[in-house]
Amino acid sequence: MKKMIFSLIFLIFLIVSCGETTGVEPKNRGLAGFAVEFAEDFDLGSPENRIENPEGGIVTTINITALGYNKKPYTKFNGEVEIGMLYGENAAVSRITMENGYAGNVEVKMRYCLDNDRVVVQEVKKHEGEETYSPTGKMGVSPVFYTEVATISAIQGTTKGDKGHSSAFNNRNLTLKDREMVVIAVIEGGFYLHEVGAEDYSSVYMYTYSTPYVDDNREESMFLPVGTLIESANGSVFEFFGFTEMSFPTFKPVYVNKNGKKELKIDKSLIPEPKNINDILTDNEEMEKHEASLITVENVTVAWFNEEDSSYIEYSQFPLETSDGKPIMAQTLYTAPLFNAVAEKPADGKTSHHYNFTGILKQHTSARPSMWILVPRDMNDIECLDCE
Repeated sequence: MKKMIFSLIFLIFLIVSCGETTGVEPKNRGLAGFAVEFAEDFDLGSPENRIENPEGGIVTTINITALGYNKKPYTKFNGEVEIGMLYGENAAVSRITMENGYAGNVEVKMRYCLDNDRVVVQEVKKHEGEETYSPTGKMGVSPVFYTEVATISAIQGTTKGDKGHSSAFNNRNLTLKDREMVVIAVIEGGFYLHEVGAEDYSSVYMYTYSTPYVDDNREESMFLPVGTLIESANGSVFEFFGFTEMSFPTFKPVYVNKNGKKELKIDKSLIPEPKNINDILTDNEEMEKHEASLITVENVTVAWFNEEDSSYIEYSQFPLETSDGKPIMAQTLYTAPLFNAVAEKPADGKTSHHYNFTGILKQHTSARPSMWILVPRDMNDIECLDCE
């Protein structure tokens, strides 16, 4: 939330200052802001020719010049500034002291960059008697530089390592493109999008808040079909209790021309085979790689649960157990409501039938410990192995 507020303030700053300086000085004297320049050999890239974004970050140097309200160097400034980024993170020294209005060859290590970004420099002052600092509102930004475009695997696979492995791009609006992407499921007020060819971190939930519709000449309007290829999609990355979503997305399907008519391009052969996760159910690091992806658990039974519990009453959520005792939750309310989990739970000497369950893998970190949930796409994803 703090980062979101900062970003909003900063965007207002950009509009007012056109990317140069800001600050309110009643008599137009003193420090107004900063000029931030990259080293001469730093390639800014462009929307058509983007620079590489190595795993460890983009390392370069910047020169910072204090400016007065006349936009000329303000050499009387001697104070501290913090060096950050509009979207990403500076992993080098973040606070320095400027002398005589200048600091040169300051190293920056820019991580978690996608699409485009800027280095941000702002004056800070230390609270008297404390070790904390606050910004004064005097700021400056670097020119825009352009890195690799966003992909599903980058959003899902680049994490901060905290509980639930939150995406490093949480709270950022991004556009997915330049990869072949296919719809693998349409459930729960949204759809699941898969990056074709990616093995791990390959899928993400696009939360449309309602059933997604598309235009197609075969029908004036229709539900988004599974197997539809998506050319691009835009949305805001959001962590819902550890489950990475792209909220309020817009998306552009791929269309083909058939007999002079525009039709959706649908190719279900691009939907990957579900990944068997029986062996990794207790390994959160490995499970994270398959979040929002198609998975399957084999030879599981319904474990005992309290059908009066709110999780079952509200969501038809109940536990499954593998033959060697590993747990995973299932949720069937919206997609497979005919499955009667209460009839299957063990009681009075009765045991559950054995099943193969297939579906989408979700996560919910409010549970203790973190809970992984399997959501079947429909009743066909539930296969009974020993039913008559």
